[in-house]
Amino acid sequence: MSEELKTIKELADELGISKKYLQNKISYEKKKQNLSIGNWKKISGKNTIVLSDKEQTLIKSWLNSLEDKQEDKADSLEDKQEDKADSLEDKQEDKADSLEDKQEDKADSLEDKQEDKADSLEDKQEDKADSLEDKQEDKADSLEDKQEDKANSLEDKQEDKADSLEDKQEDKEKSYFKERISVLEKFLDKEQTSNSELKKIIQQTQNLLDQQQRLALQDKKLLEEYKSEINELKALKMAQEDMKDGSSIRGEAQEEIERLKAQLKLSEEERNKPKEKEPVKTESKKWWQLWK
Repeated sequence: MSEELKTIKELADELGISKKYLQNKISYEKKKQNLSIGNWKKISGKNTIVLSDKEQTLIKSWLNSLEDKQEDKADSLEDKQEDKADSLEDKQEDKADSLEDKQEDKADSLEDKQEDKADSLEDKQEDKADSLEDKQEDKADSLEDKQEDKANSLEDKQEDKADSLEDKQEDKEKSYFKERISVLEKFLDKEQTSNSELKKIIQQTQNLLDQQQRLALQDKKLLEEYKSEINELKALKMAQEDMKDGSSIRGEAQEEIERLKAQLKLSEEERNKPKEKEPVKTESKKWWQLWK
């Protein structure tokens, strides 16, 4: 049969006395009789003194005498008072701990509220900054769109002007040739020119017509180059969408326009040169002299 070990607290509860009184009694008897009572044992992770059956019987025999009982009663009363005092002290400590916990909870709650308030303020500031940034971006986009519309309008006007210039030039050339043909027809009606001279005049006129057609083709080619450069200018403007400086785009567009105007002017000058130096002009003087 295994031995039933008990702690001092368990034995004290069994005997109806306080643990402290029993500890004092054991201590007293150990010194008085020079005994070794109790062994250390680990219970619930703590080292605790446990008593064997033999030791429990010995301790109970000490408590059987009347004197011991009276002493036990007095000691028990004292121990109860001490236990009561300890209990009161524990309650006060618990109350103090509870109050401290409440204060800590209150401080934590206040800190949380302050953090929430700071986070809310930070969120509002971020939202305000984002809203301002969006407005600035919208304003920049609107300005860029207006600049693009203005540039497109300017390009359309330039294209219309170029087309109008081309049409006027063609009309001028047609009118000139019609006038030349009319002069030749009148000359043929009034004068009996030899076939060789007539062929020569016709050949000169044909040469002039070919020359004018070549110049017209050159003008058309220059116009196509002009339109191609305008398209390149549009592509360049689209590639520079992220540029915020509208004056730079207008400056580049204006420089390109001035350059194209200079090319058109040069083309007109080159086209007018043959008119000034054509040999047919001297022949026409002869025709008018013949009419006289």
